Amino acid sequence: MTKIVTLWWWNGQSNFLDALHRYWRTDWEISSIVSMSDDGRTTGKLMQQFQNQLGLHLPPPWDLRRCLFMMSDHIEKKDIEILFETILHGSEHICDLTLDQLFQKTERKNNIKKLFQEYLDFSLPLEVPIEWYKFWNLLMASLYFNLWKDYDHMIEIMHTALQVKAHIIPVTTQRAMIRAILGNGEVIETQDRISNVAEYSAWIADLQLTECSSESKHHNYVETALLEADYIIITPGDLYTSLISNLIIWWVADVLKKSVAKIIYIWNSTNKWWETNGLCHLDCVNKIEMFLWRRMDIAVFNNYKPQLSDEQKKDLQEHISVKWWDYLLLSDRERSELQRRKIQIFEAPLLDETSLYKHDKKRLIEVVGEIIL
Repeated sequence: MTKIVTLWWWNGQSNFLDALHRYWRTDWEISSIVSMSDDGRTTGKLMQQFQNQLGLHLPPPWDLRRCLFMMSDHIEKKDIEILFETILHGSEHICDLTLDQLFQKTERKNNIKKLFQEYLDFSLPLEVPIEWYKFWNLLMASLYFNLWKDYDHMIEIMHTALQVKAHIIPVTTQRAMIRAILGNGEVIETQDRISNVAEYSAWIADLQLTECSSESKHHNYVETALLEADYIIITPGDLYTSLISNLIIWWVADVLKKSVAKIIYIWNSTNKWWETNGLCHLDCVNKIEMFLWRRMDIAVFNNYKPQLSDEQKKDLQEHISVKWWDYLLLSDRERSELQRRKIQIFEAPLLDETSLYKHDKKRLIEVVGEIIL
């Protein structure tokens, strides 16, 4: 059995896990380490309510639930997906509704409720209207709160209920707030401002944990997964808020340095405004290796740039994951330097023709399969 660990965050990792799920090989054992720095939108609002009203840190459920869903084998996966994205509406306070009543508020005939039958009388003592909160975030938060504030137990329940065939592991269950240090010394705090607001006066020079998170240590399962892995795959995503936010958690880089696993690096097909604009592939490799505390072994790059119509190019460059930038291709000089460092390079036409910036899932897994014999 080949043990594979994926390391990243949000769309990049969940899309890669979806690819693994679709083209699963029975001789692969998958563990996925998920960033816990999300603090935006309704997830951030829910975390803030936990802190303000209950004096508790709620590790963000959003990215975990996406990864759990992508690796679910449940026969009702389509209904689960709809529930995952269901936004609740109404003036009722969260504290006045049980999980059973929250299920009813989704206004769907759903057969997912029976998976959580023994927990339907749970409620969350949060005096705030349910308006705009996502159903599945409240479900996971309610399980966490009512089951002895044990996040690991909640995740185990989710694995079982959704029939997840991989190990989804939070990089930490402690507070993991981040801040970006810009080249001019300005500090941008919170993942949401760094990644989504992205109003900087200079480029990012460093990423750190904030003072309230400086003692955050990696989850015990992270060390086990990394030390037992045969391959560690860095999946596509945002450079700082996706990957490096994992690497700055205490002891993660130390464990990576001890691991004998080969590191496979799969990078984006485009740059993203502010986080990587102006950077070439080699720049990104250098930045990541600085936080990894070791060299990468294998690098996978898209080598296909499609001919786009003016309308397609406009749509691409207005997308939040691209923001005005173009395709990123490996130059001869970069290729030569990576080879000098003894990094094995795989180049292939990996672009998904529908999204125009994501990787084609089938082709990507074919390339990974060529690497992992």
